[in-house]
Amino acid sequence: MSPRLSLIGIAMSLALLSSPIAHSQELPPSQYYGSTEYISGGIGSDEAQLFRMVRGTFPLSVNFSAHQGERVGYISDVQLVIRNSGDQTVLNSLIDGPYCLIRLAPGNYKVFATYQGQTQERQASIVDGQSRELNFIWK
Repeated sequence: MSPRLSLIGIAMSLALLSSPIAHSQELPPSQYYGSTEYISGGIGSDEAQLFRMVRGTFPLSVNFSAHQGERVGYISDVQLVIRNSGDQTVLNSLIDGPYCLIRLAPGNYKVFATYQGQTQERQASIVDGQSRELNFIWK
């Protein structure tokens, strides 16, 4: 990790610690699929805001929503599968919130999200030091 990224991480951590949200809400604990770290959640406005604040510190942020009548609402219980360029599964988990923050090594990935029997696929290229965001929206 470059010194610049370390300073950015430290600055973001200090900003979070001084935020009123940080004192009333914390991110859910990290989970692991093999060596892939991820955090899912974002239910409730305070937790959702915290996810949005820190998502730039993770290589990949995935968001889930669905059309609910005339509006779009956030959803949970989405099966998320990520495969690397060698077609190896690096993440396979039922995500329990509308947000998922994932630490992936640089490379190219296929991302599959399944909600109520409907699967969508996206491509994600992860570059060292950059954050990527994917949005899945079901009709």
